[in-house]
Parts: sequence; C-alpha cells; structure tokens
Amino acid sequence: MVKTIKTVAVLGSSGTVGSLTGGVIAQQAIKVHFLSRTLKGAKKGLARAMEQARSEVISRHIECGSYEHSLESALSEADLIIESITEDVQAKKSVYKLIERHRRADAIVGTTTSSLPLDVLVEGRSDGFKKHFLSTHFYNPPGKMQACEITGTEYTDNDVYEFVKKFLENDLDRVVIHVRNVPGFAGNRIAFVLFNKITALAQDYGVELLDYLIGPYTGRLMPPLATIDLVGMDIHKAIICNLRDHTDDRMHDTLVIPDYIDRMIKAGFLGRKTKAGFYKRLENGQNVYFDPQTDEYIPAIEPHIGFVEKAKAQIHLGKYDLAFDVIKNARGSEAEIVMDILCMYVAYSYSLVGEVCNSEDGINGIDNVMAYGFNWAPPSVIMTMLGGPEEVGEMLDKRGYVVPDSLKDGAISDRNFNIINSGKFFIAR
Repeated sequence: MVKTIKTVAVLGSSGTVGSLTGGVIAQQAIKVHFLSRTLKGAKKGLARAMEQARSEVISRHIECGSYEHSLESALSEADLIIESITEDVQAKKSVYKLIERHRRADAIVGTTTSSLPLDVLVEGRSDGFKKHFLSTHFYNPPGKMQACEITGTEYTDNDVYEFVKKFLENDLDRVVIHVRNVPGFAGNRIAFVLFNKITALAQDYGVELLDYLIGPYTGRLMPPLATIDLVGMDIHKAIICNLRDHTDDRMHDTLVIPDYIDRMIKAGFLGRKTKAGFYKRLENGQNVYFDPQTDEYIPAIEPHIGFVEKAKAQIHLGKYDLAFDVIKNARGSEAEIVMDILCMYVAYSYSLVGEVCNSEDGINGIDNVMAYGFNWAPPSVIMTMLGGPEEVGEMLDKRGYVVPDSLKDGAISDRNFNIINSGKFFIAR
C-alpha cells in the first residue's frame, strides 16, 4: 500500500464532479492527471477547476491528457486513481479493466459513484485490485461541499480504508462520513427520494411554486428542483433508477419517475449543463420555468403566500422556533405540502439509521452528510424545530408514516447541530 499521495489520476475529468474533485486535490499542490476521452475534454475540466479555485495557479499541478495517449503513463505514476465517469455499470467495469492493466500494484482506486453497487463494479477484477478499491464519493461542488462518503466492499483492506480516510480528512479537509455499502449510500438515498417526490408534485403545482414552498426557509440552501438542475436531469434519473432496481425501499412508491422528466431528457433539457432544465434564462435576462403540463417554458408568477412570508419574516429576525410555529399552524394545500415534505424527510432519515450508516453512529452520520453534502438542515434539527421526538412522532403517525424506533429513542446528532448554530441552513429570501 502507498504511504503518501504524491500523484493522482482522475478519469472522467471532463465532467463536473471529476474536474472539480481533481481541482480540490491540485489546490493542495498534489500532482493531478486530468484524463478524458479527448484532450479537449480534459482541458475543459481544467478550466472548470480553475474557475472553482479562482486561480490559474492550480494549473501548475495539473496535466491534461486523453485515454488514448496518456492513460498508461498517468496510471503507472498515480498513487491514487479516482474514477468519475458516467453512472453506468458496464462503462465503469470497462474502465476498471483498463485501470487494472496499467496501475501499480499498490495504487488505490476510488470511485465517485453513490448509486451503483460496489460489489458488482469489481466483478472480474483481481484480488489486488479489490483490496485497493473503495468509494470516495465527493459531493458536488466539492469546492463548497465538504462531505465525502467512503465505504468499501468485503475485499477492501482496512489499512487502505483508514489511509484514505486520513488523507481526505487531513489533506483535503473533508468531513468524512463512513457509510455502509448500500445503493445511494446515505445522502443521495435520502435526498433523491425527496427530489423525486417533489418532481411528482410539480406536475400539479408547478416548478416555481414547489421551489418557493420547499426553499431555503425550510432548511435547504438551494431549492430542490434548482438542485436537480445543478446535478443534471440525466443523473437524477440514473440515481432514481438505481435506487429502484437495487433497493427494497420503504419509500418505493416514490421511485416512479414522472413521464415529463423523460420528455425533458429527450428534449435535451438537462439543467445547467445544457442551460435549460427546470429553469432557463433567456437572452434578455428573464428567468422562465418549465411547465410539466405543456412541456414549454413559462414566465415567473412570483408566488406570495401568507404563511411562507410570515415564516421568512421570523427567520430574518433569527426566530427559527417561531418560524416553524408558523409553518406548523398554517392551513391549506400549500401548507400541507410543506409539512408533508418535512415529515417525510425526518421519517425517512431516521428510518435509515443503522441501514446506511453504522447503528452505533445513530443519526450522526446522516446529519453530517445532509449538512455538509447538501447544505440541508440535518434531520435532527428539523425534528427539534418541529417540536421534538414525541410531537413529531404524533405528526408522522397522523400522516401515515411509520414512526422509526430511532426517533422514538430521541436520537440527536453528537455534532451538536442545534437551533443556535444552525441558522446558516435557514435563509429567508
């Protein structure tokens, strides 16, 4: 096993996660090979990494190359190889075959996937490859999101795991969350189930209204549908399909992708990377929104709903308890949507304690990944805001959610996420 990371190779550096992850590493003066199918793609990734760092200096530590011309030399030099290509099992397995041909015997291989089963990905690989293989799931954009979920397979050497954990924590300043080897790990398992629920609601209530209702004042720095635009509509669908195919999820009925999502993907409305998704900015600077009813873009309606504005007013004053009292006491279909999403978030998160992270971690790992991976108020904070375990348990039971045992036990994060220091999650705008 390597003793230090001096050189890293990133495969899939033309993509957002690969390029920005490579950029974070290069900022630590570590040599990074940006590899892509074409040299042009690798250079595109370099430009994105420099934009994230707001500096050209990192280019001194990055070498761009293509798989055809640079793969062998780059992999033979690399101490750590990070695979960040498309979320497709066969594509990744083909890349791993190439990696195994050229990697040093002691080189570590990390994958940024969070939705594909790791055991399937390493099928057919040698014992040495499997021993040095694990998940290194950086959250996007890694320049702002500190979370990194790591886990291995039954073959992963524990010394390799501990070495990578220390490298991520000490050298890259990551908040490392140990997760179990399950599809979606912790963060994407929770977030994308909620995202898909919200995409279904958008069919009837509209994109703009849903993001207005489930926006920053409810503890999400970026509204949910805007987040999907950042991630990419195609990536959203891939994650949902993998969760549907590889989990026996208690929320399985929410993993049906609305038909209009497929129509958006077919039309090339993938989000920010195609400059059109749920949101689109016209040449005149006007923002328009995708209408799932007509498949056309429509002007903003700029919703203004009483309880939302009252809650925001309390948040402006730093009175988060009072803001949530407003939400809890509001009436009407819009208020029900907000409360149902909040309750679903708490119920689902607490139900996964011991399944996506180790049981002894309680809600802590889940709290960390939602806070540092999505900039969402952690489940334990939302549970506290809504009144604590007993009151929230009654809310969940009333709405037909199973009350998780971990919630009945009143599990609260040991990271001390509380109302006093969690104001950063609740923004009124």
